[in-house]
Amino acid sequence: MNLRDLKYLVALADQKHFGRAAAACAVTQSTLSAGILALERQLDAALIERGATKRPVFTPIVLEVVARARSALAALEAVAETAASSRDPLSG
Repeated sequence: MNLRDLKYLVALADQKHFGRAAAACAVTQSTLSAGILALERQLDAALIERGATKRPVFTPIVLEVVARARSALAALEAVAETAASSRDPLSG
């Protein structure tokens, strides 16, 4: 599972719009969509119902997946912060 794709999913959940989520991630809309599609394939679960609108329609499972993705991303950020603080012993 790719962290970048989890970030894309969280951004889409936050923005509720493919274009704005892509802008928030500093990628093109097609890159964001491809990342979410890859995540769906890895999870073997539909997260987004695709239609003619740019507004995503989330499937029921997406709420739990997004919550767990947020937790995972926060934990990884904490790991990076721990490593950074060890480089500067006078911080914190």
